[in-house]
Amino acid sequence: MARKPPARVRAGLAREPRAGDYHPRRVVPGLSGTAQRAVAAFELARDRPGGIAAALEEWERFVRRSPQHEPFEHSEQAFHMICEDDDLGMSRALLEQALRALPSRSARELRSVVGEVDRIYLARVRPDPRCNGREDWWRFL
Repeated sequence: MARKPPARVRAGLAREPRAGDYHPRRVVPGLSGTAQRAVAAFELARDRPGGIAAALEEWERFVRRSPQHEPFEHSEQAFHMICEDDDLGMSRALLEQALRALPSRSARELRSVVGEVDRIYLARVRPDPRCNGREDWWRFL
């Protein structure tokens, strides 16, 4: 019975990122291979490799870092708070762009991962009725 040479077997295995790797590939946990490929195509066209995974990590870190979030007030102080944390707004906006641009099946998978974090966030804030139906609702809660 013929066997593959060990070098050929090792070549087909996934490897861990090494110290010399410039940009190890970051993936969104919980997505299928098809969805990962769709996310990678989106990142190639509109962002940087690993951008969606980084945006999801940043959004999740913000949501989980404190037990209660106060709603943003529509005042000058709140405006400065939003501007200072603009990276967070950009991260959530990038996730929203990906959810709208991905094919429906891949978007549904990503939406389930992002939706878990959104549910935690929405459970911790008092809703502001002035932002119902807005596409960028996370900026005003």
